[in-house]
Amino acid sequence: MIWTLTVVIGMAELPDSNRTIQKLRTSELEERLAQTEAKRLQLELQIAKAKHAIEGLKPPTDETSEIDHELATYQLVGIVSIADRTHVVLRKGDELIRLRNGEQGAMDLRAEVQSGKVRISRFGHFRDLPLTERW
Repeated sequence: MIWTLTVVIGMAELPDSNRTIQKLRTSELEERLAQTEAKRLQLELQIAKAKHAIEGLKPPTDETSEIDHELATYQLVGIVSIADRTHVVLRKGDELIRLRNGEQGAMDLRAEVQSGKVRISRFGHFRDLPLTERW
């Protein structure tokens, strides 16, 4: 009789354990679904950030022609090295402009001495001036 009672109690616990296992499976599936949704949202966010960054790299078309036209008016006069600093001398019309290599100068203009050229830039636009002499 004791053995029969144990079997009956054990059988009574079986449906409860099945329900518990089913609940655990359901919660695990819900957790996996939530993780998948979170990954999808992260990818969408990364894509949106990349698109925004690409759009930020494109200069406005109205300003492009004006700034590019202005950069085309600069001529390279020379490169002067004093101590540990390098200066780039440019001419715009009758005006001489001296800029330190790699630093932003007057009118937000920057000059960088590179291999075989000097790159002048302003507001994200640039123009390369070739080094025709050995400066």
